[in-house]
Amino acid sequence: MRILLSILSDYLQPNFLLIKELEGKYDRLIFMTTAVMEEKKKQMLLVQALGVEPSRVSCIVVVEDNYDYIIGRLKEQKFKDQDEFILNITGGTKLMAIAVYEFFKTMKSKFFYVPIGKNYIVDLKAKTIHNLNYQLKLEEYLLLNSLHCECDSSFLFPKEEAYHVFAEMARNKFEVIDKIKNAQSLPTPEERRYYSGAWFEDYVYLRIKDAFGLTDDKIGKSVKIFRDNSQVNDNEIDVAFVKDNMLSIIECKVSMFGHKTYPKDTVEEYLYKLAAIAKDLGLRVNSYLFTLHIMKKFSEPVLENIHKRADILGIKGIIDGVELSKDRLIL
Repeated sequence: MRILLSILSDYLQPNFLLIKELEGKYDRLIFMTTAVMEEKKKQMLLVQALGVEPSRVSCIVVVEDNYDYIIGRLKEQKFKDQDEFILNITGGTKLMAIAVYEFFKTMKSKFFYVPIGKNYIVDLKAKTIHNLNYQLKLEEYLLLNSLHCECDSSFLFPKEEAYHVFAEMARNKFEVIDKIKNAQSLPTPEERRYYSGAWFEDYVYLRIKDAFGLTDDKIGKSVKIFRDNSQVNDNEIDVAFVKDNMLSIIECKVSMFGHKTYPKDTVEEYLYKLAAIAKDLGLRVNSYLFTLHIMKKFSEPVLENIHKRADILGIKGIIDGVELSKDRLIL
């Protein structure tokens, strides 16, 4: 029997990724968990995300800070001499990882560590590193964080129109063109919605998808985020995508004018919004503000303060029209 044992904790991505990566190389799954993780239904989330039959999975509930108890629970499993073990010691507490290592080290075993935020796994016994072939889908990433989403993948106008409007803005040195400035006076609801800002979401979505070669299941726009079984969405993200098993979220704003506040205050408002959303989406989320407002128009001290604020809030970057005009998009 080939057994894959995973130590569970709040962040389930390392467990999920190793299980998917080694699919076909194990016969049975075991989750080592705790009362706290059981209360949070972490094992159920992982089973659901994996799409496996619950009967294929066994759970060992341990006391996370009691070494002897953990060893005792492992002894109760009555493993056979011919069993082979794959141990994922990424999650849980240090004591849980140590106990698992000590218990299995003399058996036919391999130990793996999946660093958070990296796209590889470490084979600790062989002292080798392997790139992850399996890449998380957006829906899987959210499900592992007790969330689900609805994405609006429709386009009000042909995709080429978004590129056309961007080109017009670029020719106008990213000063707002009349079509956008007077969007609310356009004759149809679709035109009003589109030129008020939906076109820019479409443009960013298409640029990201093309730049990184993302499939439909790894990127979404107008992404409504729902918690557990709630019918009311907590947040809406303009563009969200998963690349190299990391989630990125983007707030899209054509201009920083139009509010009662100064553009600097508007930028900071969106930075705070991004930080608040990212906090609920996992340990490490890349957050970006995309805008056609030329950031270099701010004075040097103001721009420095904005970037300091972004760093404090964990925002990965502010991408403006100048950056978006470049052939290669780097995030």
